[in-house]
Amino acid sequence: MPTEKQKRDRYFIKTYGCQMNINDSNKMIEILESRGYQPSEIGKAHIIIINSCTVRQNAENKAFWYAKSVQHYKKNKPYIKIVFCGCVAEDKKDEIQKLLPHVDLFIPPNNPGKIEEVLEGGNRRMRVEGRGGVTAFVNIMTGCDNFCSYCIVPYVRGREKSRRPEEILAEIRALPTNVKEITLLGQNVNSYKYGFAALLRKIKGVERIRFLTSHPKDMSDDIIEAVAKLPNVCEHIHLPIQHGDDDILKAMNRKYTVDDFKRTVEKIRNKIPGVAITSDMIIGFPGETEKQFENCVRTARELSFDSIITTIFSPRPKTTAAKMDNQVPEKTKKERLQKIMKVVDEIALSINEKLVGTTQEILVEDFMNSEYMGRTRTNKIVKFKSAKSGLRGKLLNVTIKSARSFILKGDL
Repeated sequence: MPTEKQKRDRYFIKTYGCQMNINDSNKMIEILESRGYQPSEIGKAHIIIINSCTVRQNAENKAFWYAKSVQHYKKNKPYIKIVFCGCVAEDKKDEIQKLLPHVDLFIPPNNPGKIEEVLEGGNRRMRVEGRGGVTAFVNIMTGCDNFCSYCIVPYVRGREKSRRPEEILAEIRALPTNVKEITLLGQNVNSYKYGFAALLRKIKGVERIRFLTSHPKDMSDDIIEAVAKLPNVCEHIHLPIQHGDDDILKAMNRKYTVDDFKRTVEKIRNKIPGVAITSDMIIGFPGETEKQFENCVRTARELSFDSIITTIFSPRPKTTAAKMDNQVPEKTKKERLQKIMKVVDEIALSINEKLVGTTQEILVEDFMNSEYMGRTRTNKIVKFKSAKSGLRGKLLNVTIKSARSFILKGDL
């Protein structure tokens, strides 16, 4: 019979934040499962991991209170290990360690290997079959050198560090055979030290390639050409504009104007037929007037993005914007957010309705609630029903029958 210590091989992980955090969590999962640990619900876990985000105050609060709430699991099972990871663990490391005394290990971002420090010893079985997902994230770089005035990333993830191409290519080759799509990750993949377009051209044997995120000032002709010409690179570019007013963009330290951005978008659409361009916008940046907000709305309409992630400005410690005196009232920010979200939905619906009747290539990612779910090459979510089984991981043609702002439905 196995001893209680030998049974302590279950983990639970909760992740907040961006794809970089998701990727760090996936790396920890790979380490755990290679050592024989199995996922479980939180009440049965022997290792509880909370991966935090500090880009927005709301996300930071959620991660902290969740970490606070799990301490009761140790009362009946003192051998349980609790791990707190991510940007909050770095940004507020001295403060957070005092506030969370029940946490056994704090792991800063970009260091998933430190999870080894809380693992049980012993000869565990090795899992080599992979986790079964059909998509995967691959970090090509960490950190950021841009120091946008609202962003805490350079302070918690450090300056830009690019991985060598051979290291990235080896990781891609080592992915399970069921992985059909990879997303290359970096705070600004366009400034990848060894040439991002050159890296895209070196990747072979993958059905689909995506990437996140691009800084508009660094979107080169060479990168656009690579996306246009390489058959395995998807026709989708996420290009955060962040605002639609030049004075606000200058205060944000974005280093481009609205007209600069429009010229880049025009170049992308001319070179890549059918491309989907998505973006980010921050509403209620310090000093934002009603006129500047209306400029933002007008820019969103003119550029006709496939979708926009809209967020309210959240002051982050250490950033320049947090120290600005002319902060916009919360009530005003929320009212403006609702207005622009309505516009964003209208634009997305209008674009998606044009796809009704077309046939789209879908990578099937999941099956839930009697429907298959997948994405087009332009990253649009498609749901369809089929009596066939085993479609997960397949590239299939689906005819679009109906459209909503962010979901398409169709027939196989």
